[in-house]
Amino acid sequence: MSKKLRLTISAVLLAWVACRTEWEAVARAFVNMRLELWLAAVGVLLVAQVVSAWRWQMLARPFGFECGVGQLTSFYLIGMYFNLLLPTSVGGDVVRAWYLDGGSGRRLVAFVAVLLDRMSGLVVLLTLALVAWFLSPLDLPAWIGWFVVGTTACGALGIILAPWLARRSQRFSRQIGNVSLALAALRSPRLLAGSTALSLGVQSANVVLVWLIGLAIGAEVPAGYYWILVPMVSLLTMLPVSINGVGMRENAMVFFLAPLGVAEATAVPLALLWFAVFLAVSLVGGVVYLVGPFQRPVVQTEAEDGSVGSGADQGRARQPRSAA
Repeated sequence: MSKKLRLTISAVLLAWVACRTEWEAVARAFVNMRLELWLAAVGVLLVAQVVSAWRWQMLARPFGFECGVGQLTSFYLIGMYFNLLLPTSVGGDVVRAWYLDGGSGRRLVAFVAVLLDRMSGLVVLLTLALVAWFLSPLDLPAWIGWFVVGTTACGALGIILAPWLARRSQRFSRQIGNVSLALAALRSPRLLAGSTALSLGVQSANVVLVWLIGLAIGAEVPAGYYWILVPMVSLLTMLPVSINGVGMRENAMVFFLAPLGVAEATAVPLALLWFAVFLAVSLVGGVVYLVGPFQRPVVQTEAEDGSVGSGADQGRARQPRSAA
C-alpha cells in the first residue's frame, strides 16, 4: 500500500476519533499524569528489547549467526528507529536482517531468522489474549470473544501457511536447503522452550507497560483486561493500512475500552502515551544508529507507486562495521 494512501487513512482515523473526544478532559489527563510511572513504562520497554535480543540470538544461532546479546539489542533498537521512519510495515525487520547478515551474502537467511523471531512473539501474543479472555471474570460482550478467537485462528493459519508460501518463492528456494537444515535444528525442545519463555517475558512486559500508563493517568481499567486489550490493539496496529499504526491505535483503544464504560477522554491519552513510549525508545535506537560502530545500510523502501527505491541513508558515507 502506498505511503500517500496510508497517510490518508491515518488522517481519516485520527479525524474520526478527534470528533468524538472531549479534548479538555484529554488535556487534564496529560497534566495530571504521574510522570514516574510513564518513565517506568519506558524502562520496561527497554528491558524488553534486551530480552527480545536474547530470544533472537537463540533463534539465529542455528543459521550460523554468532552475535552477542548486546550487539543484537543495538540492532533491535535500530530496527525500532527505522519502523518509526519508514512507510513500509516491515522496514525495521529488513534493517535488522541487513545488520544480522553483516555482508556475509546470506541476507535472505538472515531475514528468515528475523521472521522466526517475529513469529515466536506473535504466537505468544495470541495465546496470551486467548487465555486471558477464557479466564476473564468480567462480563464481556460476545463480540470480544469472537474477535479474540477469530484473530487467533487467522494468526495460526498464517503461521501454518508460511512454510508453504516460502517454498513457492523462487528466490527463497535458492537457499531452501540451508534454511531447512537450520529449521530442523530449531525443533530442539530446549530451544523451543527457551525462546517461548523469553517471548512470554517480552509480551508480558508489553502488557505491564500499558498497565503502568493506565495507572499514570488513573484509567479505570481492570488489570486483567489489559491482557486482552494490549494483544488485540497491538495486532490491529500491525495491519499495513496506516503510518506506524497512527489513528488505528487510538480507534482500537476506544473500541475495546468502550464495553467497560471507559470514555474516549481516557482511551485516547492511553493510546497516545503508549505510542510516546515506543517513540522514546525508538529515538534511543536513532542515537545508536548515528553513533554506534555499525555500518549504515541503504534501505530499500516502498515508493508511492509501489516501486522500490533507495531510502533512509542514501548518499551517506558508510562506516566500517564491527565484527559480529
